[in-house]
Amino acid sequence: MNKHLLPVLLTIAANLLFLPLIKAQSLYEISEDEKISHSTVIIEGKVVDQVSFWNPAHSMIFTSSKVEVFKVFKGDAIPQYIEILTQGGSVGSENIEVSDLLELSPEDIGVFYCYQNTLGLRSPGSNEVLFDVYSSSQGFLRYNPLNLTANAPFVRINNIESGIYDNLEQKLGNRFRELKEFDPTNLRVQSNRIEVVGISSFSPTTVNAGATLDPATNLLTIDGTGFGTASGSAAVLFDDANDGSGGSYYVVAYNDPLMVSWSTTQIQVRVPSRAGTGTIIVRDNTGVTGNSATPLTVNYSILTATFTSGSTVTKESNLMNANGSGGYTVLYSTSTAGGGVNLNAAVEKATFQRALSTLQEVVGYNVVEGGTTTLQAISNDGNNVIMFDNTNTGVAPLASGVLAVCYSFNSMCTPVTTNQVQKTGFDIIIRNAGVSSGSASFTSGPCPPASSSLSNIDLETVLLHELGHSVNLGHINDSYQGSFVPNLNPGKLMNYAIVNSVKRSSLDYSAYQGALYAITPQGNTYGTCGLFASEMIALSTTTESKDECPVTFPTTALANNTSIVFDLVHATSNKFEDPQYTALNCAATGTGVTNTAYYAFKTAGSGGGSLLLTVTGYSTTPSAQASCTPVAPYSAAAGVELALYAVSSCPTGQSFPAPVACRTFNSNGALSAVTGLSSNTTYLLVADGIENTKANFTLTFGGTVLPISILSFTAEQRGESSYLQWQTSAEFNNDHFDIETSKDGVNYYKIGSVNSKGNSNTPQSYSFIDQLPSKGINYYRLKQTDIDTKFSYSRIITLTFNDINNNLVIYPVPATNKISILFPKPVLGADIAIYNAEGRLVLSEAGVATERVYDVDINRFNNGVYIIDIRNGNERIRKRIIKQEN
Repeated sequence: MNKHLLPVLLTIAANLLFLPLIKAQSLYEISEDEKISHSTVIIEGKVVDQVSFWNPAHSMIFTSSKVEVFKVFKGDAIPQYIEILTQGGSVGSENIEVSDLLELSPEDIGVFYCYQNTLGLRSPGSNEVLFDVYSSSQGFLRYNPLNLTANAPFVRINNIESGIYDNLEQKLGNRFRELKEFDPTNLRVQSNRIEVVGISSFSPTTVNAGATLDPATNLLTIDGTGFGTASGSAAVLFDDANDGSGGSYYVVAYNDPLMVSWSTTQIQVRVPSRAGTGTIIVRDNTGVTGNSATPLTVNYSILTATFTSGSTVTKESNLMNANGSGGYTVLYSTSTAGGGVNLNAAVEKATFQRALSTLQEVVGYNVVEGGTTTLQAISNDGNNVIMFDNTNTGVAPLASGVLAVCYSFNSMCTPVTTNQVQKTGFDIIIRNAGVSSGSASFTSGPCPPASSSLSNIDLETVLLHELGHSVNLGHINDSYQGSFVPNLNPGKLMNYAIVNSVKRSSLDYSAYQGALYAITPQGNTYGTCGLFASEMIALSTTTESKDECPVTFPTTALANNTSIVFDLVHATSNKFEDPQYTALNCAATGTGVTNTAYYAFKTAGSGGGSLLLTVTGYSTTPSAQASCTPVAPYSAAAGVELALYAVSSCPTGQSFPAPVACRTFNSNGALSAVTGLSSNTTYLLVADGIENTKANFTLTFGGTVLPISILSFTAEQRGESSYLQWQTSAEFNNDHFDIETSKDGVNYYKIGSVNSKGNSNTPQSYSFIDQLPSKGINYYRLKQTDIDTKFSYSRIITLTFNDINNNLVIYPVPATNKISILFPKPVLGADIAIYNAEGRLVLSEAGVATERVYDVDINRFNNGVYIIDIRNGNERIRKRIIKQEN
């Protein structure tokens, strides 16, 4: 199981208008004074040996690290060596992975704040009582030999002499006792060789740490010079994601199972799960180092386990079908023994369920609920228990600064060189104020800390992080942005630390991609030794189709009254595509970027104007989130923020221009108009949940900047006439409709006009009668014209007349100089009249007599459409003619 310590940056607001984080002194970093007062022994030393062992109950693996003592700052009768207890490790075919509680490695040098472990565990070798480290990973200041700093979560000490030695002397009132001479400045080895260690290149430049089964994204090739031989101090060092960017380095020695090959000019190494984005360092066999010019980017991290059986291997852990239904089953502990709390009856159960639902629905994490249990002991017993901290777990109560813990159990069959690692189960412990050390205040939801207390920590964020470890995700270096609330962007989900007052209950790109990788079956070989027979079967997922910025932008204008559905419940964030946190609000002050969705559209080529957005179908998950109200200095604790950008393609992530408009909402209704938009221009709308609000809603686009939306356009024969009808969904800036017809579907002419009924957000209906349709196919279209004379066309419809005015033919159509009228029989006294489009008489001839054909001179007519009216006795025929110059 994976035991994960989640430290927290906790700032208590003295001034709610500006709540500083790192720069304030009231962080829920464990203070040095607290570490000193709770430690009986403070020493400087180096880890020289390690051994892992089972506790007497055979339920938990611990590791004893033998530390050679250099200096003693506090404590009496301290021997040359002490042994320090940490949780997790490997014994035989069993492994318990402990992420973020203190994990020590050979070569680690620094200052330890210690006390005798409360479990009474003794060293399996010397039988001496083992020391625990107060506040776990925060209680070990690990020296960085490259820049001579000392580092722990939340701590960077740039000068060991003054920042540690002198400082402890001042606080303790005495100088240290030196048991072995040690000068930390000697950690930095100076080269006497002509050839220096130099990294010329490395590939790939972006990797997935710990994903040992995916060499394309995990096997790192480093080229350069002066790497020396695979011996002595030779190693590759990676920025350790367990204490953030630029802190400690994780060492992969030349003889580590992750090391594939080593020569003086090229190294191949599998990137360890502890690696985060940062500089790569090659150390040669003499201790001389060389740095990469550019950082290695770690997209996500997969947890690994190390086993020794003949050979030593480090391999990624794999999710299995442990319950016979495709995954794992979790149980809620109801026991109140040992200070426990009945989780099944607590509000925190719903908080856990929301976090679990996120992983189930978005990435298909097949973990189901199986009811309750009274179990409290951490154990690889086939039960995956979710519980509050208590004194019956078999491990010490959660340390100060630890919010929750996920224990991951791993096992594998021999031979270890060919078989892969199975994750056999996990347990999660939640901080319990009555048992756990230190203090921290949770907001259990569904409202965020912004709705209650700025010093609170969002429990749903914590539990989603812990469940991320249960999915086999490790830490990444991607911390929060900003310095003051409410203008903070939360760190990525799998960053080691969580900032108070913020909420991230949706997956970011790293967690999303990493979880998909971990959940997707790989068809690995696991051997046969009584473990599970098959890998996890993913659940069906729900995704937001607009989760990423669109690959292409539209080339035609968005129709007025278009409705677009948004799903921020299942949306994620992606720093490679999302706006930077200062570009999502128009004040440029910064805000959270947690669950974004995108929609690109184009305005009409009819002059600029306004955009009207109307919200319908608004709901939140859970529904109570919509009612969350803010505390100062927040202006909102729930809802959706919209940012509109004038761009023709997706900007590079984190390089967006300033938005041209911003809107927020937390209910249905029309938003204030967005004015000043340009015509014939593409825009990108980005939606994001305020304080990670998970909302579903529909946006309807309207306004003068979009073309009129014609919902329907039909033609119906009524006698010898065409009855045309059309309906608009909404109208803004519309002046009139011209009705145009054609006999060939190519050449159209106007036969009438209908004025607009005015601006409207509701459907409007119109009609027109064409009293002179032609025999055969009649083509019709509408020309919609705005007040500013810009126009657009409707779709084309047709209507066919098979038997109309068969007894008379007028040709040609169109005509230039004359028209010819072909009568079916001789006429003696016909009257002919021609009217223009306005109904004015332009020609009149009476008493026309002809055998069959009569020509009419129209040479003097202007181009256009005319109506010819022919009366012959009791017969009357009207037809449409067109005058057109050659």
